[in-house]
Amino acid sequence: MINRAVFVGALMLASTAWADQSNLVEWRYTIRPGDTLIGISNNYLANPLNWPVLQKFNRITQPRRLPPGSVMRIPIAWLRQQAAEAHVEVANGDARVQLPGEPSMHALTVGATLPAGSLVETGDRGLVVLVLADGSKLRLQPQSRLSLDIVSVYAGGGMVDTRARLQQGRVELEANPVKKPGNRLEVQTPSALAAVRGTRFRVSADEAVMHEETLEGVVGVSAQQTEVEVAQAQGTVAETGKPPAAPVALLPSPDTSRLPVLLEHYPLRFPLPAMNGAVAWQGQIAPDNQFENVLLEQRVTGPVLAFADLPDGNYFLRLRAIDVLGLQGLDGLHAFTVHAHPFAPLLTEPADKAQVRLDQPRLVWTQSTEAASYKIQVARDETFTQLVDEVANCHENEFQVSKPLSEGTYFWRVASLTGTGEVGPWTNRQGFTYKALPPAPGLNKPAQYTADMLSVPLPALEQGQHYELLLARDQQLKERVWQGKPKDNAAVIPRPQAGQYFLAARAVEQDGTAGPYGLQVIDVPSKFPQWLIPLVPALMLLL
Repeated sequence: MINRAVFVGALMLASTAWADQSNLVEWRYTIRPGDTLIGISNNYLANPLNWPVLQKFNRITQPRRLPPGSVMRIPIAWLRQQAAEAHVEVANGDARVQLPGEPSMHALTVGATLPAGSLVETGDRGLVVLVLADGSKLRLQPQSRLSLDIVSVYAGGGMVDTRARLQQGRVELEANPVKKPGNRLEVQTPSALAAVRGTRFRVSADEAVMHEETLEGVVGVSAQQTEVEVAQAQGTVAETGKPPAAPVALLPSPDTSRLPVLLEHYPLRFPLPAMNGAVAWQGQIAPDNQFENVLLEQRVTGPVLAFADLPDGNYFLRLRAIDVLGLQGLDGLHAFTVHAHPFAPLLTEPADKAQVRLDQPRLVWTQSTEAASYKIQVARDETFTQLVDEVANCHENEFQVSKPLSEGTYFWRVASLTGTGEVGPWTNRQGFTYKALPPAPGLNKPAQYTADMLSVPLPALEQGQHYELLLARDQQLKERVWQGKPKDNAAVIPRPQAGQYFLAARAVEQDGTAGPYGLQVIDVPSKFPQWLIPLVPALMLLL
């Protein structure tokens, strides 16, 4: 573990009445008009009678005529001190606290006050915002553990001193927002100490390493007797037993302008922008742009940030790129809306880009658990401005197009409706192409006969098509006497016995798609003249 003397000191770049106090042991008070040494001692010292010691410490020769604007140094140990408390402004998700003297933790509630010695924990979706006596805010992120060691006010409110220990996790700090000189805020981690005044920064910690990212001001990071200054928009890493790494620029705010603003289907997907130096991404979702109620959090190394579920509503995504050192970059903020309920079904038939051969095709989709009925649209264009069919309230999960379609490409989609009429998002559109079936051949040529064969001329087919033929005794084509394929545009069939038959012919395309049958009635005559039929038995005997 890194030496406990390792610390991070934060100083505002703006000039103040304070000199370099990275190891603060005294308060520096700026003299105001009318101030006297005794008056200052009465107001701020734990023992007001110590004013002569204070006079000697500051080498004051005229205790009743102090120059306004000059600075008086007062050791912290001499100041009047009183205990203060941290106030819980936000306690969302799994947030717990163990107060001093209590044996176990209990749920943390908004409005609670936490004295020194309190231990705060957050779970997977927990977030806690603590407000300190000087208005500083500590935003404890999910899966974190922090204890308040000292929460004190000195000199009647002239100085606030807060010291906390981040045992694990992440904390984001807005320290001393009113820029009051003298206030102190320290965050101890297992490997480093962060001492801040008037700045914003982040710290993440575990047993082996601390990551520090400066958002405002300058932070001094020292370890192993080496100190580096980390300026605004820079970060550093302090590993166990090593000096802090040289500061590097944080990755910039990602461009969120191309992220979707309306998400209608799960999972919620955000394609990540390209960024040099980014090896991972951190995303958080909250209903507020201050992210005091983090609902979902995800860290990914792939090209898409995805979240499983979120109720319909308006949200914010906070996106950060992460570099090879593990430092999180500057925030990118993106507002979006979720409208995914009631859930849209899945379109099943016809499949996307399929070809249909019926001019009134049947459309089929899955049942949605949230749907009482469905709305369907069929259009000639992808934007559904050229509607050819629409149903506002279908109670089945299938629908047959109500009017015959002309050949061409069409698109269809379905939306779920609740029992109260609330309309959910449309499914992703699917397209299909309608191509008419080959028409039934017109069979009207007279049959020709030989002693053994029956021949009927057939109409010419389109290129790539062929005929399928049937010869049956009945119009329903159940009593079949022959079937086959002709070699050319003529039906050549073994001559059947005399009687009435039905010749059926249909065109078949190369993919096996067949059109409807065309029918022709054929009366097959006897092979012998009528007058010769009675003599046939006798003739057979002669043979």
